[in-house]
Amino acid sequence: MQHLRKRKLPTLSMAPMINCVFLLLIFFMVSTTFAPVPGLPVQLPPPQCFPPPDQKVIVVRIANPAPGETEGTILMSGTGPEAIVRTGEMFNHLLNAPEASKIRLTIMAERDVFHEQVVRVMDIAMRAGIDNIGFAIVR
Repeated sequence: MQHLRKRKLPTLSMAPMINCVFLLLIFFMVSTTFAPVPGLPVQLPPPQCFPPPDQKVIVVRIANPAPGETEGTILMSGTGPEAIVRTGEMFNHLLNAPEASKIRLTIMAERDVFHEQVVRVMDIAMRAGIDNIGFAIVR
């Protein structure tokens, strides 16, 4: 009787191939330069003076948020005496403002105020029927 040998199937080790793929990946990541993606081109109007005192406008000033906070303090004038207003109360203040002061809303946001809060104030003003919104620089 003849003794049959079992033939051992050849195996292919994947470790060297994976090492090569990772080395190629690292090489291309290091050697590739990325062009900076330019932002949207925006032409801002030239700075203008603050409206004359006789023109009634609503001014919303947003102070820098306190450390650890996400929203700054909102001060509103033009709807009565200047007062601290919460975002949730702002709609009622704007809706109940005298019609003469609803001509324009000026937003004065300090440097570290998040854009999200400014956009939220703009949305509230639009819902209250104020569509003329301007921005002023806080120095």
